[in-house]
Amino acid sequence: MGHSNYAARLVGACLAMGALWAAPASAANVVGHLRSPGVVWIDDGSKVQPISATMRNVEKSFIPEIVIVPVGSSITFPNDDPFFHNIYSTGGADTFDLGFYDMGPGKTEVLSKAGVLDVGCHIHKQMHAVIVVVDGPYTQTDDFAFKLADVRPGKHALHAWSVGYGERTVEVVVPSSGTLSVRFQI
Repeated sequence: MGHSNYAARLVGACLAMGALWAAPASAANVVGHLRSPGVVWIDDGSKVQPISATMRNVEKSFIPEIVIVPVGSSITFPNDDPFFHNIYSTGGADTFDLGFYDMGPGKTEVLSKAGVLDVGCHIHKQMHAVIVVVDGPYTQTDDFAFKLADVRPGKHALHAWSVGYGERTVEVVVPSSGTLSVRFQI
């Protein structure tokens, strides 16, 4: 079998497998607007693959200040400062307290529950960040508009979070096809 024939078959097989793992046979788009940039996610029963994320301690600040991760993800907090930090979270169902640690690779926390976590440092009160742990498809908005594609039909919780407004949740009924338009008051 020639190289080009093998490549064509490989591409064909990948396309066929993609069709097996593509969006549900019936799915719709959920679109809308927020009044400020933020994060939107929907709990439609589908699972988003966990990831490994990093939130660094740099000059008494968190970099980045906002991290979005799916449930089951791990997040590491390296300390780039030449002094101790004591990182903790509040506000969500999956809070943590990493204790005191010095400069170095930091500590890692696995986040197993959806929710919005406010992150701080017991030593440096000016340090603040947010971790948004999502339990379904999600998107970040910078221009106030959002679109979640290929959402499973049915009754689902649609969540939105933005700086200054916090989290809001509404129940939506997603049709089996087409587009559902939603407007949040945040």
